[in-house]
Amino acid sequence: MKVTGAELIVRSLIACGVDTVFNVPGFGIHPLLDAIRRHRQALAYYCGPSESAVALMADGYGRLRRKPAFVNVYHASGTALGLIGVTTAWADRSPMLFTSTTTSRKLARSDGYASVPGDVTEMSRQFCKWSWEVPTAERIPEAIARAVRLASTPPMGPVHLAFPGDLYSEEVDEAVLATALRAAQASVYTGAMPEPAGLSEALALLRAARRPVVIAGGEVAQREAVAELVGLAEACSAAVFGEPYVAYMGFPNAHPRFVGRFSGRAALVNEADLVVVAGAELTGGSGAPLQPPASAKQLLLTHEPVAVGKQVWPDVALVADLRHTLAALRAGLQADPGASRVEWAQHTSAAQAAWRASLPPKPEAPRPGPGPVGMPALVAALERAFGDDVVLVDHATTGTPYLLDVGDFSHPERYFGISGRASAQGWGVPAAIGMQVAAGKRRVVNIVGDGGFMFTGNALYAAALWRLPMVFIVLANGGWYDVAYGARVNRGWTDEDIRHFGWTHDPPIDFAGLARSLGLTGLRAADEASLEDALATARAAQGPVLIEVDADPVATEYYLSFISR
Repeated sequence: MKVTGAELIVRSLIACGVDTVFNVPGFGIHPLLDAIRRHRQALAYYCGPSESAVALMADGYGRLRRKPAFVNVYHASGTALGLIGVTTAWADRSPMLFTSTTTSRKLARSDGYASVPGDVTEMSRQFCKWSWEVPTAERIPEAIARAVRLASTPPMGPVHLAFPGDLYSEEVDEAVLATALRAAQASVYTGAMPEPAGLSEALALLRAARRPVVIAGGEVAQREAVAELVGLAEACSAAVFGEPYVAYMGFPNAHPRFVGRFSGRAALVNEADLVVVAGAELTGGSGAPLQPPASAKQLLLTHEPVAVGKQVWPDVALVADLRHTLAALRAGLQADPGASRVEWAQHTSAAQAAWRASLPPKPEAPRPGPGPVGMPALVAALERAFGDDVVLVDHATTGTPYLLDVGDFSHPERYFGISGRASAQGWGVPAAIGMQVAAGKRRVVNIVGDGGFMFTGNALYAAALWRLPMVFIVLANGGWYDVAYGARVNRGWTDEDIRHFGWTHDPPIDFAGLARSLGLTGLRAADEASLEDALATARAAQGPVLIEVDADPVATEYYLSFISR
């Protein structure tokens, strides 16, 4: 029986376990949309307001589900706009099947409509695990099967396929579907165990250490190995730092061994005799690089060979599946913990107590009277309203240091942020929408700065269109306040200078009104009491809610003090 290329794409996706499509349509992909429509019981379809938005939605979906969505954009300009999602997926290892509809094979290289001088996949190649422009309809099942497998295999990441538009209508024998079916049914085991010799060396370092420090990275959480790292840290009484800006939280920040986010200037790092870097990227706001005492040993745990020597030159590196590695090290230390670390445990407990005492306290109740809302009050109000019942998507930027320090993340799997390596303005709103699609009934709360919101704020319409039960909290402090603050304090700029360069929202923006115009419930919290009321309304709502919060700009001072540590 003959089937079209579009039908092959859809059946191959279903065979390979892909169940979600994000798309910006065009006239030339009607055959593909017809095929999706025929199979809409198996494929959920989401049409977004821009290529940037749908690609970032697919990134968010992949982060939460740890499986790729299919995202399709149209021609060269659409591919270029969607690359922000590809780059963030590459940086934070999100699985994604990113695809482009390109010009007909008969018109290739003719500089016709929306043309490219070469292959459209050249635009994305350095950020993708694999890029390929599919040459014939017969090879569509092979391409999709390989792409899904590659995107889903750790280290996960994006792949990019291009489909010439005439492939959608080309008819071939449906027998070629056997390729996708065979790939979907294959048992593939990718968890590599650490080499016994390397494991012995690593355990020798851990047993000899009297003052161990661990830097816990997002790779730990992504590989679902947080419990193993917690057990390892407890077994050797290590002081544990988190990554400065994390895509995934690798260690619970409420744990007794957690001592804050990493800085190369931290006293405990300078006192350590062993530093263990566990799946961490030491980028983005870390202040100084990792420079422990010359006498200290360094142990790197990762599943990426390219990590060796990139930011750390370790004495020992275990390049293997992080979950297996941490489990083996934990078991080895529990059997034989080695040196006594009683004094170090007491010292790090005192350091943790001092660090916690230095943090801004979370108020137990709303402060009466007018005034902007500070980050500690916002975090406390969120915890009172939602507790641990939500997935928190953080793109607050200047508010992020507050959130990571003051928030209670006893369950780190509920936190998603963006790493310093990804660093993309506009990520938060569409990525949170993609996560809500993936989360089902579990609610997603997105905290986003007003400057970053302006990049992709129109994506709110998708949340309203799909009636997603999520909450957006926009921290309204007048624009790119941290940039303006730094210019004022460090460079002597005046308010007129700031206004001239457009770093403030003047005229002001009514974010709550914008949300209402796009079909959301839009609320404004000018003080802590009205924030409590707005969060209660949001919790009871069935559809999406946006809360515009008059945010206290003092968060910028905390942010700048962190990045200069």
